[in-house]
Amino acid sequence: MALPVALFAMISAMALAGAAVVATTNVQSGVHRDDSTKSALAAADAGANIARSRQARYAFILNSSNPCLAMSSGKLQKGFSEQVGGQSWCPAISGSTGEGQYSYRVSPVGTSCGGEELCVVSTGTVDGFSRRIEVTFKRSGIATNETEHIGEEGRKSVIEIWREKEEAKVNEEWTKVTKKKEELQKKIEEAGSSLAAEGFIGRDGIVVSGNADIRVGVGTNGNIETSGSANFCGNLRYGIGKKFIKSGAVTQCPGYKITQGNVSLPSVSTFIPSNISTVNSNARITTCTSTNVPVNCQKDGYTGSWTKNPPFDPKRREINLSGNETLTVGGGDYWLCAINFSGGTQIIMAQGSSVRFFFDTPEHCNNNTNQLNFSGNQQISATGYQPKSGQFQMPGFYFLGNAAGTSTINLSGNSQTNEAVIYAPDSTINVSGNSTWKGIIVGRRIAMTGSAVVMQDAGFQPPTTLVPSNLEAELKELEALIEKWTKEGYTPAEVIKKLQTEVINKLTGEKTKTNGAAVYFTPQAYFECVGLAGAGSAPNANC
Repeated sequence: MALPVALFAMISAMALAGAAVVATTNVQSGVHRDDSTKSALAAADAGANIARSRQARYAFILNSSNPCLAMSSGKLQKGFSEQVGGQSWCPAISGSTGEGQYSYRVSPVGTSCGGEELCVVSTGTVDGFSRRIEVTFKRSGIATNETEHIGEEGRKSVIEIWREKEEAKVNEEWTKVTKKKEELQKKIEEAGSSLAAEGFIGRDGIVVSGNADIRVGVGTNGNIETSGSANFCGNLRYGIGKKFIKSGAVTQCPGYKITQGNVSLPSVSTFIPSNISTVNSNARITTCTSTNVPVNCQKDGYTGSWTKNPPFDPKRREINLSGNETLTVGGGDYWLCAINFSGGTQIIMAQGSSVRFFFDTPEHCNNNTNQLNFSGNQQISATGYQPKSGQFQMPGFYFLGNAAGTSTINLSGNSQTNEAVIYAPDSTINVSGNSTWKGIIVGRRIAMTGSAVVMQDAGFQPPTTLVPSNLEAELKELEALIEKWTKEGYTPAEVIKKLQTEVINKLTGEKTKTNGAAVYFTPQAYFECVGLAGAGSAPNANC
């Protein structure tokens, strides 16, 4: 009898203990769920506050044409509204706070939402639990509820005063922009003169031997190595921490200096036209055929036979001239892989033309690393190069080169004067023979032998694209933005504000305010929503 009684008592005790454990577990689960939902609500609140702050912060760029902010690559930028549940809403923007994750949408600028000027629907999520809220705001500012107590005429007076202040700010800031442009232009001209003075540049090193006669400044970030009886009539600059290694009977004309210093050369990729592969002048040097009649084919002058010995191979993108052939080019930008000269051939830039030959990387040219080859008595000349008349137009040869440094340029030949800008900061240049080169020669490394001459006529200035700094890019950026925003309909005041945020701070190093007039949003109503918005529903459904 004692055994059944003991078993019954033990089972009863275990049942009571189990019930207590289940009750405790349920209580703990409920507490966790309650904490998570409260945290999710806090995250939703944080998202709504962030949305309001951003709308006020960037109010000066939001209008009916640009009604939204959007997030792209981690950055806020102007965006457009989209249809969600039959309503217009700005794109969803997500983020996180100490509470959890949030995702919000705002109503587009210029639309009414629940009778107010801004609606924000924000969803917070913590540990898988979500809460959704909607908050409406009224826009406050210089001409809204801030001045309602002074009446319509009073508001007009306040607005006029504000406009006068804004115009004064605009004039002050515009003067700053103009002054900055003038400073940039002056620096560009000074840097251009400096580059013209250094017309023979090997970025990583220069080796000169033989009887070379260099009548321009020489510059490198590496060593200058000389031998033989070379003569320099210009300043010599070698790199910081590098050397001027001199041997033989090398001389330097009186009045010139030897200095140390490094110069940053712009890459060809920074100024080559982005559409060069499709928009170029290659058709002008292409042979017309019955099956291939490109627009402007054979438009450039050529003394050879277009059919038997065409000057241009369009598949390989190569210009090949031999014998005594002359090619007269009058287009704009040509997109090539190589130019090969031999014999007594010539390239002439026609009067009134501005010709640039851009050379693709060897990797895009069947790994052809020999991209410019001169031999014999070849010649490059420009009809528009008339120094006595102050005209210095000459063709430019610009090479993308490659990181491996395998792209090479071979300039040899005899007894001819060549007028050209050869710019190849990522290519090796070999100069030999006794030709005369007028203009600029820039390479990654330059090796010069023989009795060649490098010189410039008085008054010569290099193309502004070759200024060894980012000054030209800064000036172009400034002018392009001003033109773009003006065309988009922004007022001068708005342009200045945009310049302040995107350009002026960077150019002047000054901190300026981004919003001249105070704009803020006053909360009007707060709603908690039921569940999450279903697929195809408006973000504020069931709020």
